[in-house]
Amino acid sequence: MGTNEKLHNKPKVSPETRKVARAARQVAQKAERLAPKKTDEEQKPLFNPFFGYKKRRFPIWQRLIVLTALCAIAFVAGTMLGYGGLGHRSPWAIFEPATWQHIFDFLKTD
Repeated sequence: MGTNEKLHNKPKVSPETRKVARAARQVAQKAERLAPKKTDEEQKPLFNPFFGYKKRRFPIWQRLIVLTALCAIAFVAGTMLGYGGLGHRSPWAIFEPATWQHIFDFLKTD
């Protein structure tokens, strides 16, 4: 038997199996019809009227603010660690303008 014959020769389903499946489907549909109806609040989740998405727990604008704040905190912590810990200087010196002027002068050197 070739591979095409295996794909195209579907097993025969007996009529009894079809009747059993049909009866089970009808019983499930009847049970669904007889189930108690859900109230409007249970049935309708909150949706965005423009796109049909569910309402987010944290909106995008709040996520952007948190992301910006976390980036700023990481920048300050990284500069304090780099200048103070690796540079063997005071970590609080990064808040002085003279320190930043020295860093920019060092980077702009030709």
